[in-house]
Amino acid sequence: MYDLLFDENDFAEEINENKIFNNVILTKKDIAFKYFFNCRFISCIFSESMFRKLRFEKCIFTECDLSLVKLNQSSFIDVEFEESKLVGINWTQLSNPALFVNFYKCIINYSVFLGKNLRKVRITECIAKEVDFSEADLTDAKCNLTDFSGSRFMNTDLTRTDFSGAMNYSINPQFNKLKKTVFSLPEAVSLLNGFDIILK
Repeated sequence: MYDLLFDENDFAEEINENKIFNNVILTKKDIAFKYFFNCRFISCIFSESMFRKLRFEKCIFTECDLSLVKLNQSSFIDVEFEESKLVGINWTQLSNPALFVNFYKCIINYSVFLGKNLRKVRITECIAKEVDFSEADLTDAKCNLTDFSGSRFMNTDLTRTDFSGAMNYSINPQFNKLKKTVFSLPEAVSLLNGFDIILK
């Protein structure tokens, strides 16, 4: 059960449990030392703000804008993002080495997941253009129906990663770990781009 709706005036609380934050607008703000457990964020805007030592656990963000948010020593555990905008976020700034989040119908363009543990992450029906997944671990991840135009996969662990319905990815099998990785045609043909062969 969730408590009543809260706005930005109630965002000052240090510990927040079972709350719904609706239409909170905190752009270019320094938000620090707060804990959110089982909270919902609906149509909130936090773009260009600093999340400093915030902890989100079992939270859901719906139709929110977190573009260019800085994640200074914050953590996300069992967090869902739905139809939200998360452009230009450097996820390596998180305090936790593993990223326990899921993205559904989100825009995560120009984000950085360099070296992050993304095991079992779900990136479904998203736009993920120019995202850096270099050296990340996407073992058992679900990346279905997502546009990966210009995204970088280098020394990335894609063991059992599911790219069914994904599009515009460029993955060189020579420089990434592919083991029981799932691809679908015709996009899977792009896997041959790294080889000196001619397709007819």
